[in-house]
Amino acid sequence: MSEQPSLSLNFYSFGVTLRKCEGERVTEYPIDPAQAAVALAARVTFDTGLLTGDTVYIHMEGISKTVVEYRKPQMTGVFLDNAESALRVPLPGLLMIRKTSGDKAATYAVYAVKKRPTTLEADLFHAPLPNVFNSGSICWGTVQRVSDTVLAGVSLTEDWTQLLGSPFGDHACSQKSKAFKDDVRKKLIELEAKKSRRYPTSDLISARKTLAQAIGDRS
Repeated sequence: MSEQPSLSLNFYSFGVTLRKCEGERVTEYPIDPAQAAVALAARVTFDTGLLTGDTVYIHMEGISKTVVEYRKPQMTGVFLDNAESALRVPLPGLLMIRKTSGDKAATYAVYAVKKRPTTLEADLFHAPLPNVFNSGSICWGTVQRVSDTVLAGVSLTEDWTQLLGSPFGDHACSQKSKAFKDDVRKKLIELEAKKSRRYPTSDLISARKTLAQAIGDRS
């Protein structure tokens, strides 16, 4: 090709420079390689659509990444503040949405679902847990977050462990259960007392949003 580039990156043993050509004029100056990488990454978009494994969805746009993971219905130990032992209760299917962007703190949302989503238009319900607001966001309190190494990946296994393995307080307890609208902890205590094996999905309260809408909340 006879045409000369108007803008180019040059990698030397001592560093990286940006060369800009405007007619006969050539300007070259040093730049931070990390900034160059960020600028280039900002042009890349990756979207999986709905997946079939525990990882439901991945979306990457430049340095921003959204991961959605499904946790199937199962018996779970739930720790309540000031309790001597954990409640052994069934939880419904849950979805966790984790969003990261560069060096900003990761943001999370957790919802309940009546079955594993087969479409991004699946309806979401409030997770029947304390410390999860009706917006889906989590009140982490003093719980230690996962490491940057974990955040660089797409598995949310450690994130689930941090959430469900820590004591739940008295925040965001209302409007999570149709049977006990004032305090979802009463529902959890009832389930253990009855030795229930599954969470009744008829007790879940609609979050009035779909998975697609929750993913689109790019906070």
